[in-house]
Amino acid sequence: MIRKMNKSFDDRNRLCTLFTVIISLFVLAGCATGGNLGKTERNRDLDNMFLNYRVLPYHKYFTTGGYDAPTAILAIRSDYDLDNSGNLWVPIPNVDPAQIKKWVDTIAPEQNYRGTNSYFAAYILDPNEKRVGVWYSIDPNATVKFLDENKILVNTPSSGPGHREMGK
Repeated sequence: MIRKMNKSFDDRNRLCTLFTVIISLFVLAGCATGGNLGKTERNRDLDNMFLNYRVLPYHKYFTTGGYDAPTAILAIRSDYDLDNSGNLWVPIPNVDPAQIKKWVDTIAPEQNYRGTNSYFAAYILDPNEKRVGVWYSIDPNATVKFLDENKILVNTPSSGPGHREMGK
């Protein structure tokens, strides 16, 4: 009888250990793949910044979908680099208020933020929710992945030409 109880206890112990190992593997896999994703945070003050043609200091600007009427404008802090291996983002040097005015007046001439075709401004946040850039697009969300050494990968808008899925 004692042997049966010991065997039953050993079986339960092994099953519990196996279950713990499997759960641990899932948790570790989730941390390894999702831990470096950023997110966007919608902000009305940023909407106004674009509508008032203000340029963010210490930021590098990029566009996608066309220089004159981009589907998205991306500004990332100067201490970050954009992974642009697919050349889907065009770097725009020396952005000034006149350039932002040209973009905004072309892409959102009668912006009221109530329609579905409105452009949205959002902060790009790292996994620790630190602001590292700005997104302005008809697509309200950007998919952002943080790579090594202050390098980020930002998907182009899903509604625009040349959209790239993360990791492709």
